[in-house]
Amino acid sequence: MEIRQLQYFLGVATELHFSKASEKLFIAQPALSRQIQQLEENLGVMLFERDKRNVKLTPAGEFLREEATQLLSQLENISKKTQAIHKGEEGEIRIGYPGSAIYSVIPPLLSNLKLHFPQIRAKLAEVLEDDLFGNLKNYQLDVGFIREPFSDKLLSTKVIFEECFALILPENHVITPENFTSLAQVKDESFILPPRHTGSVYYDMLIRMCEREGFLPNVTHESNYGATILRLVEHNLGVSLMPISYRLSAAMKVKFIELKNIPERTALFMAWRKNDTNPVLQNFLKTTETINF
Repeated sequence: MEIRQLQYFLGVATELHFSKASEKLFIAQPALSRQIQQLEENLGVMLFERDKRNVKLTPAGEFLREEATQLLSQLENISKKTQAIHKGEEGEIRIGYPGSAIYSVIPPLLSNLKLHFPQIRAKLAEVLEDDLFGNLKNYQLDVGFIREPFSDKLLSTKVIFEECFALILPENHVITPENFTSLAQVKDESFILPPRHTGSVYYDMLIRMCEREGFLPNVTHESNYGATILRLVEHNLGVSLMPISYRLSAAMKVKFIELKNIPERTALFMAWRKNDTNPVLQNFLKTTETINF
């Protein structure tokens, strides 16, 4: 039993007329009749009751019509899905990012991806920058976002977003946006910052911002997670310097003072494997080119 024979059979079963079916199937009537006869011989059953005026399905023919309709529909769906996967229109993209990215680039990127490729699923993971490179190279992630500039022969990168820093204070702190003049006003405060890593451009920027005002921050708590830092600030355990996008995070009893007048800006880099031919990744990268953050 061949797929082509089932298609011919359904054509006749729908029209119940060999001549009309042959026209719609673009096959000569004698050839169509031979295909139906061969199908009946292979199955060892009569599928149609025929006379000079009428064509009628037998009980076996009724059963085969229902089953063949479902089977051919399933085969068509399999064919379409296979083609969609090949074109990268369906599948999964695994994204790693720092916590602040969920308040800036991730939502618009995913919205744009859904608009153009609604069948692509995004698997999200907040990943420490120390782990991101290894996860990309080991194919645990398809694309990553990072605040540290870097160069790697196996990875491609581009700057996708830039933003100001903000001074983060407890809600009841005496400094307000109205009376804030410079970071020198918090030189005697305890600071909550990410841990320093060798060669960390991001951390060095935070220190440079303070040094310009004549002090080094007294770091009493360290964390790689923005939500943790915000919670510690909320509980009066110190102040912090963070990307302004964290202002869009869940409501906490903290206040953000945007540092618009300092030269430092934090950039968000997008990274992916240079040799990755995954069509889902390629489609994701195309969608990022159409967004202006």
